[in-house]
Amino acid sequence: MEPALIAPFLDAAPEGLRTGLATIPDLARRVWALVAEGRQAWPEVAIDPARAVAFAAARLEPEAEADDALAALRAADLYLACACADGDRAALAAFDRHYMREVDIALARMRMPAPRVADVKQLVRQRLFVGDGVPGKIVEYGGRGDLRRWVRSVAVRTCLNDLRKGKHEVLTDDDQLIAQQAMPGDDPELAYMKRTYAREFQTAFAEALAQQGAREQTLLRYHHVDGLNIDEIGAIYRVHRVTAFRWLEKAKEQLVAATLALLRTRLNVSARELDSVLRLIRSQVHLSLVRHLGGPSDRVEDDVLELDESELEEA
Repeated sequence: MEPALIAPFLDAAPEGLRTGLATIPDLARRVWALVAEGRQAWPEVAIDPARAVAFAAARLEPEAEADDALAALRAADLYLACACADGDRAALAAFDRHYMREVDIALARMRMPAPRVADVKQLVRQRLFVGDGVPGKIVEYGGRGDLRRWVRSVAVRTCLNDLRKGKHEVLTDDDQLIAQQAMPGDDPELAYMKRTYAREFQTAFAEALAQQGAREQTLLRYHHVDGLNIDEIGAIYRVHRVTAFRWLEKAKEQLVAATLALLRTRLNVSARELDSVLRLIRSQVHLSLVRHLGGPSDRVEDDVLELDESELEEA
């Protein structure tokens, strides 16, 4: 045990945890254990112990109790991540041997051609490690979840970003979203609805979208914002294209129904006009989704990542 490691550990810890950490009776032993576990797991990797404990301390959960936050750290994973972040060649080689297969597993069910898989793997490496003094995404590993699962999530996000290239639409300006002049294909009644209820529609649509589940929002983003087709969405979720189509249509219909319900309670319109309101909603779903879901997102649903090595053999 090295009491000298306590100072760099506490200095790097979230400020709100420092007092609680300092009162842990066996703190010196537990801090040294972060290094010892890392060395045992990766004997070929040698990094400065003070650097290793500081890297780990910076990833303590600020809102947790000090003792629980320390216990939650995955010492071996953090040790390797720290060394990789510093560009240690032995650590990078160990990462390639033990973790790059996770990229193969994550991409296997997306049925990408082998040359493209190789390209995505290279993109994953670049995203994780960058180099030349620029920190890669590996520094974002929080040290509380399994590193293998985290690497898979990076791989899936990188693949999605690659699929999105050339498909991302330019966002429509708010003032042009609905409250615009009648388009050539609009009949007079629909054009009137657009002019009259533009603001009410925007408000109701935003509320209805917020009511949808995480999967429904993700499906709508993939298709309407990222431009992924049914085959690509099905590959992401590891389901048949028909199932992906049904999921997507159900998500859209739920959104339309929720928007209509909100507008029905807020607008003083006749039953006949409600039919026009429904037509208005359907005509604006795509542009509205681009507006509301068009920002950058790294979100990947948990079930997309729940793969095991047997699935790599099946693909």
